[in-house]
Amino acid sequence: MKRILIAIVFLSSGYALAVDTVKMSVDVSKVKHELSQYLYGTGMEDVNHEIYGGLDAQRLFGESFEEPIRGERMRGVSASWDKAEAIDGGDFVRATNFVHQGSASQQLLPNGGVASIANRGLCRWGVPCRAGRRMKGYLWTHGRVDRLEVALQDYWGERTYALAAIETSTNEVWRKAEFTLAPDATDPHGRFLVRASGKGEVWIDDVYLADEPTNEFGRLGCREDLVAGMREEGVTFLRWGGSMANAKHYRLKNMRGKGERMPYRGFWYYESSGGFGPYEFVRMAEAMKLPCAVSINAYEETSDAVEFAEWLKEIKTPVYVQIGNEELTGWGGNREDSRTMKGVTNYCDSTLRLVKAMRNANPKLKFVHAAMWMGERGLDLLKETFRRLDGVVEYWDVHVSVVGPDDTRKSRNQIRNALKLMREWNPKTTMKVAIFEENGRNHGLDRALGHAVMMETVREMGDDLLTSCPANAFQPYLHNDNWWDQGSVFFTTDKVWLSPCGYAQKMASDFHREQLVASGSDSDKVSVSATKSRDGKSVVLHIVNSLYAPRKLELSGLADMRLAKVMTLTGPSDRANNIPENPTRISPQDITATFSVDKTLPSYSYTILEFTR
Repeated sequence: MKRILIAIVFLSSGYALAVDTVKMSVDVSKVKHELSQYLYGTGMEDVNHEIYGGLDAQRLFGESFEEPIRGERMRGVSASWDKAEAIDGGDFVRATNFVHQGSASQQLLPNGGVASIANRGLCRWGVPCRAGRRMKGYLWTHGRVDRLEVALQDYWGERTYALAAIETSTNEVWRKAEFTLAPDATDPHGRFLVRASGKGEVWIDDVYLADEPTNEFGRLGCREDLVAGMREEGVTFLRWGGSMANAKHYRLKNMRGKGERMPYRGFWYYESSGGFGPYEFVRMAEAMKLPCAVSINAYEETSDAVEFAEWLKEIKTPVYVQIGNEELTGWGGNREDSRTMKGVTNYCDSTLRLVKAMRNANPKLKFVHAAMWMGERGLDLLKETFRRLDGVVEYWDVHVSVVGPDDTRKSRNQIRNALKLMREWNPKTTMKVAIFEENGRNHGLDRALGHAVMMETVREMGDDLLTSCPANAFQPYLHNDNWWDQGSVFFTTDKVWLSPCGYAQKMASDFHREQLVASGSDSDKVSVSATKSRDGKSVVLHIVNSLYAPRKLELSGLADMRLAKVMTLTGPSDRANNIPENPTRISPQDITATFSVDKTLPSYSYTILEFTR
């Protein structure tokens, strides 16, 4: 019994020590290096429809009728659309031998009655209607019926909010018909209707519907509220690509089709749309006045890559071109040769071909290679890739894990080891690294703190690192069909909000200072990164407490400065996140007043302390 009591006392004392005091020191006289403003990136790709169905202003889904028919109930209608009305003989045919572009179109045969189809957008969540906000669109038609019209209705078609007539013609050509719909009510879950009535037949293809633009981003084809959410996050670098660049059909020529939008076969989804692609992305980055990296397929056609490089001369902001994504791993564009020296040869040969051609066309471009960092498992492949591309490309994209703060403290050695080996392989190399994907597979507080810890390592790397981009920039709420449940900005049909990781990025960006200075902590569970302004009038401490208990802070080195602000990001659990009904549940809180008194770091938190002179 005595031994048991001693054990209990020991454990209790240990717990008390674990939540007691952490000692930190800062030496502002020891400046390690300058910090780039590019550090606060975000990465986007068409995972969980963050582009097509998200950032893309298109409110419809499956606009080119590419998806095949599913089931007898949907006979004659593409799977992304629904039969709305089939009155007095009205019928439907999904046509594959007569199209405007892509591989299919939708034929409506009213046969003297009515044949109509409806689109309810991504996941059939609905097409949002807002009273006073017009929507503009178009569709391509061939053939003639007595009456063709488009409408905005409630989800079940019981009420019509807006209606427009479409002129049809017997001319043997496809015709583009533009329309405007002005709904008289607000409904976040409406539907878009195409109705043919009377005699005749008509084919429909390439249908588009978007909110009428109110700013430059809307005119570029972006969903304006998602861009606003990304800007609120404070990002300073944009990355486009990821797995979508690995699709065999992801080609620059498919992103500039003969019509407005060109369908292509995606990586995650059988049918995707090239309506918002690399060209639109680069224009968006330019409008945001941000540098960007854009991925092209590793085996892109030389002529198309050169055309893209020539076009990039128009862009006023810096552009980095990545050749492929996660190559040599089974995910890349040439999967048959993955993890083999033959795969290295094929990838490097194609990269050398594309870089040479694009650089000749546009000398200002910089390039990133995408051989996936495999550590010891594929060190011989990585070394050969480095040998062949050293001096040719400027950066190596290394992906890291940021599941939580403790996991990140272990995995961040990956980026350090990559840089260390590059210097060993060639001490004079000029190749540097970029983190185009911080992958966490969750979007809760856990990932936010993981990102904050990774930023400590990012700051330590200085000029050796281009940027660090949490993946993925956007995610539809409650939608996760391929494991990457890690959006920074979440959205529904009519709402947009930041995840905890988005807020962590905002905190880091809002409190950016130009120089990294020496700092330290006596706890491996409570880490610190210290920065200061060039004039020395502001010092910022980024502190991550990964203990599920508060810690008192004992700080030395800043006695001559005044504590000006304390902001913290914390919550009730490691997976706590934000929801539409409470979008700021896990968001930065100003605790300056209480911290000035008790000097306590909240449990499981990312906290920023700003000192001023």
